[in-house]
Amino acid sequence: MKPHPGPKAKSNDGVVGGLTIFLSDTYLLMGKSQACHWNVTGPNFYSLHTLFEKQYNDLFAAVDVLAERLRALGSPAPMTVEGMLANATLEEPPRIPDASGMVRMLSEDHETLSIAAATLAAKTEDDLATHDLLVARIAAHDKAAWMLRSHLA
Repeated sequence: MKPHPGPKAKSNDGVVGGLTIFLSDTYLLMGKSQACHWNVTGPNFYSLHTLFEKQYNDLFAAVDVLAERLRALGSPAPMTVEGMLANATLEEPPRIPDASGMVRMLSEDHETLSIAAATLAAKTEDDLATHDLLVARIAAHDKAAWMLRSHLA
């Protein structure tokens, strides 16, 4: 049996670059979710306030796992908020949306990250740890988007 070469030997710039972007987008979505938690108003205040809090806490944990995977692959994680924003593909809202606008924005961002994770996972099939991490993120983002969309029905 061939010895496991370690994650650094399996990594490549495309995967590390893609994972850096995915981490940055996850970080931005965490911040957007927390800002929505703080600013939501209206008749669905409590349920949305609670849902946004659960989601930003889940994203906080995901950010840590993603950054640690980058480190395991021999790459630094972005060190500053400015660095995260420079790598992110998601956009910040120009103003505070109303409750339904928050739900739409966050559900679209979760859908975007699910697609991004699937695209990156297809490039990591020989790196099982990164692949499994991304598959778990797909499931998490799909569930988060569904929970948010359910508030719009």
